[in-house]
Amino acid sequence: MGNILELLKKHVFRRREANSKYSRSQPDHPERLSVDKLTTIENVTQEPNQLPISTTTQTVASSNVCSDFYLACRHNNLDEVQKILPTMTLDDVDRMEPNGSTALHAACYHGHHRIVKLLLEIGANRAIPNKYECLPYDEAKNNDIKELFLRMPNSDRLVSSTGAIEWELIDDDDVLGKAVQERHIIKSLYDNVTKTTPIDKMFENIEKNYINKGLNTIGGIEKIRRFFRQATEKKDPIWIITAYTAETDFYRVLNTEIATGTTKYQSERRYIIALISHHHSLEKLTFIGDAYRVMQINNDDLKKYQIDHLLMTKSFLSSSIDRKVVELYARQQDEAAQSQIGTKARLKVDGTIIKSWILCKYRIKHRRTALHIEDLSQYANEGEILIMPYSVFKIKKIEQIQLSFSKNVQYVTEIDLEECDQYL
Repeated sequence: MGNILELLKKHVFRRREANSKYSRSQPDHPERLSVDKLTTIENVTQEPNQLPISTTTQTVASSNVCSDFYLACRHNNLDEVQKILPTMTLDDVDRMEPNGSTALHAACYHGHHRIVKLLLEIGANRAIPNKYECLPYDEAKNNDIKELFLRMPNSDRLVSSTGAIEWELIDDDDVLGKAVQERHIIKSLYDNVTKTTPIDKMFENIEKNYINKGLNTIGGIEKIRRFFRQATEKKDPIWIITAYTAETDFYRVLNTEIATGTTKYQSERRYIIALISHHHSLEKLTFIGDAYRVMQINNDDLKKYQIDHLLMTKSFLSSSIDRKVVELYARQQDEAAQSQIGTKARLKVDGTIIKSWILCKYRIKHRRTALHIEDLSQYANEGEILIMPYSVFKIKKIEQIQLSFSKNVQYVTEIDLEECDQYL
């Protein structure tokens, strides 16, 4: 079978190849034009910063000449890039050049590994499309560049070690009533039934109260502030989704607080749910179909899952349109764990495995229960399907299947869940 991990990576890297094949074949592709056809402009210098920081996410070139920074990235001039960076904001880094490309697109297209790595580390926006609607990841010259865009192997984005935060497991119809109640609250907020908080004010309150006060000490908050500033200025929830996809503590804290019912800043969190669940600009992203997520849970907890039992999502739930994506992340976590504890899985005294891998397949049946946010994501390779809080699923099937992502277990449990109708 070869190296399973490498095979899974190759599959993930090929997922979006169609996005770039057309653009790369075009004679006027911005990265194919000879340098002598590109004119330059001196970068506007600012007070030096340790790292580029910005309150917005993209500067559009106001002239018809390309910046020195862009050309340094295109020409693999790392010394020049490092020299210019302290004078720049992230706005400047993300600048859309007159030729319809960005510095990150250029470095990816030409395969400049060290520069791509540097730009990603400082927080360059990965979700800006070029003139052919291709993201920097799509323009990557080879798989070594694409690998820089993967999340860290220990990320819990698509793989979790417990279902406690993700959902509430109930074997009767009480969950339906709770889902109806929570959804009614969210929809009433969005419709401004009380006439106290119009949509524009929701954006402002989220940024002012929750982001700048409630979350001001979390890891990666500068990245998150950047995206929420755009959301407020443009009154567009797309930027909230982009913030949610970034690998920071934001999505973890948000989901934990939603799931546990934390009262402080509860209104602001509900505004986030309302905007993502109901804003008209996201209608085009609605998804109906199957999505996948992996978790590793205690075998005693696994016994609680029975056919016809109901689950209600208690937070936003990240899943993938491609099951091999979640297999890849599970495989990476499995290998990382084995390198720490040895080659054998942890066992009870009686010899049974303590934790089992579970592949969850969610069948989404209704509009706006889930959104396909791949092209807005900072990690487009994941093919993310974002499932809304307070969505109810029924367990339809539980079976043992053969998968490739665990070294020590030949079979894993697949749980098929189908969205219910009655709670809508």
